[in-house]
Amino acid sequence: MKRMISFALCATVAASAWTGLAEEKTRLPAGAESPVIVGHRGSRGEYDDNAAGGFAKSLAAGVRSFETDIRMTKDYGLVIMHDAKVERTTTGKGVVEEMTKAEVTALKLKKSGENVPSLEDVLAVFKGRKDVRIELEMKTFDKWYKEGDNRATYCRLIHDTAVRMMEPGTYVFTSFDTNTLAKMKAIFPDAPTTMITGKPVSRALVDQAVSLGCLGMAPALRGTKKEDVDYAHSKGLCISLWMMQNYRDYALNKSLGGDTGTTDFPMKLKQAISAKKRLVCLDLDATLCQHRSPMPPENRAALDELMKRYKCIMVGAGNAPRIYKQMENYPIDIIGNYGMQESKIIDGKFTIVKQLTEPVDKAFFLEKAKYLREKYGYTDYAGESVEFHPSGMVTFGLLGTKPDQAAKLKFDPDRKKRQKMYPEVLKIFKDYSVYIGGSTSFDFAGKQYNKYDAIMAYAKENGYKLEEIVFIGDDFGDGGGDSHVRIKGMDYIEIEDYRKFPERIKILLDK
Repeated sequence: MKRMISFALCATVAASAWTGLAEEKTRLPAGAESPVIVGHRGSRGEYDDNAAGGFAKSLAAGVRSFETDIRMTKDYGLVIMHDAKVERTTTGKGVVEEMTKAEVTALKLKKSGENVPSLEDVLAVFKGRKDVRIELEMKTFDKWYKEGDNRATYCRLIHDTAVRMMEPGTYVFTSFDTNTLAKMKAIFPDAPTTMITGKPVSRALVDQAVSLGCLGMAPALRGTKKEDVDYAHSKGLCISLWMMQNYRDYALNKSLGGDTGTTDFPMKLKQAISAKKRLVCLDLDATLCQHRSPMPPENRAALDELMKRYKCIMVGAGNAPRIYKQMENYPIDIIGNYGMQESKIIDGKFTIVKQLTEPVDKAFFLEKAKYLREKYGYTDYAGESVEFHPSGMVTFGLLGTKPDQAAKLKFDPDRKKRQKMYPEVLKIFKDYSVYIGGSTSFDFAGKQYNKYDAIMAYAKENGYKLEEIVFIGDDFGDGGGDSHVRIKGMDYIEIEDYRKFPERIKILLDK
C-alpha cells in the first residue's frame, strides 16, 4: 500500500465576524500545512469512526482541524453519529432519531470499545483551544427533522452548544442539506456555514453557496478544476476538497489551490507531509517532457530549482545514455533500464558506473509473441515482431519494431487495447516484470528490475530512508512503468500533463 496522507480545513475568524478567505488564512495555526489537513470523523481510518478518543489522539499528534457528524435524538439530545442506523459502527441496533440520548450514548463503538459520544463529549476535547477548527456537519435529511419545528430546534441546539463550549472562530456548521443551512442563517445570520456537495467545484455551485450566505464550500476533489477554485476564491469562499487520502491527493489539492482537505488518515498524512524529503526521483517522458523530446525551458528551470534543494535523480525505462542525450547533457545521476544501469557525472563527464545484463530466452518470447498476435489480431506488423535489447530487456511492439509513426500515435492512446491483453500477458510472462510501455508495446525486464527496487538500492548505497524519498512520474496504473512505486509504498506525485510539471511540484518547493 502507498504511504497514506490526507487533507482538510480552512482558517477561521470569530463567528460574528467572518469576512472572507483572505482574513481566514491569516487565522490558521502557525506552521499549518497548506492545504490544511482535516480529520474526517476524528480519524476514522486510524482509530474509530467519530470516537472522542480519535479526536484527542489526532490533536495530540498535531492535527488541528476536524470534521464530525451530529444527529438529534427523540428527546432532543445531540449525539455524534454519521449513520441514522447504529448497527454499522456500534454494538447496538436502532435508529438514532428514534432513541433517547441515554440509549445512544450507552452503545459501544466496535473498534475502540468507547461509548458513542455526545456533542458535548467531543467538543470537550477542544475546550479552551484557539488553535483548532471543527466542522460540525448537520445530518438532517431524515424525516424527523422535517416534522414540526424540529429543524429549527436542531439548529438552535447545535449553535448554542458550539457557542457555549468553543472559542470564537474555531467551528463552522456544514451540511449537504441546503434547507438546514438556510434555516441556520435565518435564525443566526452571523453563524459560519459551509455547503457540502459530492460534485466538483462549478460556478453554479459557488453561486449557490454564496446565495446561502456560506463562508465556504466542500466539493469533491476529483473533477475539480483550478479555474473554478479561483472563481470560488474570488467570491470569498474557503474551499475544502474531499476525500484526500494519500500524497497524490494532497499534491493534487495543493495544485488546485484548495484551502483544506478531508482525510480518514490525518495522523499518517500529516507525518508523511511533514517528513523531511531529501531524495527526489523523476521519470522523464510524459513527466518532464513529451516522449523522446527535450525538456521545455520552464520544466528545465523547475528541475533546476529542485536540484538546489534536493538530491535529484532520473529513473527511467530507457538506457542511461539515451536519457542523458534527451536531457541535453543535464548533469544528473541516471538509473536506466529499471535499475540495470546507472550513470553519474564524474569530473564533468557522463560515466556509466553500473551495467548489468540478463540472459533471455529468445525462442520463448518469439513463440509467445506469435501466440498473442494471432489471438488478438496483430499479425500485420512492420519490422521484427520482438526487439531484444543488449541489456536483456525485451520489447514486444504490437505494430512491430518499425511502425508507421502516424499509426503508432493513433494506435492505443488510452491504453485500453493493451490493458485488455495485460492480464494474460502478465500470466504468460510471470517470471518477468511486465510493463505497458510506449504507445504500442509491452516491455519486459527481469523480475527484480523495477523503479521501486532500483531507487531503494540507490538509497541504501547513498544513505536515504524510504520516508525521505518522493517519486515524480506519470504512469502509476497497473502495468505502468511507475506502478511498482505505488504498489510497494513510496510517496509519489502524479503528473497528468508534463506541461503542468512546475505547478505540480510546488508542494516540494514551498516547504
